[in-house]
Amino acid sequence: MTSDPLTPADLAGLPLFEGIPDAELEILAAASSREVFQDGDTLFKQDAPTSKVMSIVRGQVVLRSTMNERSTIVQTIGPRELLGWSSLRDDARALTTARASGEVEVVAFPAERLLDLMTGGSSNSRVLIRRLFGIAAGHLQETRMQLHRAGREGVITGG
Repeated sequence: MTSDPLTPADLAGLPLFEGIPDAELEILAAASSREVFQDGDTLFKQDAPTSKVMSIVRGQVVLRSTMNERSTIVQTIGPRELLGWSSLRDDARALTTARASGEVEVVAFPAERLLDLMTGGSSNSRVLIRRLFGIAAGHLQETRMQLHRAGREGVITGG
């Protein structure tokens, strides 16, 4: 894993921050880094404390959930997608294990600095919050669709 400092312009090129002025991204950029993972590297482990959000620049990441010794691929995500957004919640713990599939480059930013930016009260803060809710909703929808494709449950009936 390598890490290089970023500029506000670097962050502004990511989907989450498109259109956000460089002046508002300065503090977040100073605390952010570019990281590279090799095939099979673990970006984070399920249930482990987590403190950063990542935007995938290139490569693919497989998200896997384990319960009762059974492991299931939840989602495979790629460039321009966000992962680690569970770092923004209370008791920030990873909901899945994320593993690189091939070489992966991400931009990682501390969840606390992102929260600071999101709670700034400006119209841009509201844009970021709406984008993150959209990402979360998209992930939930993808998971929902995967569950339907798997056909694990039959008809649910009352009582």
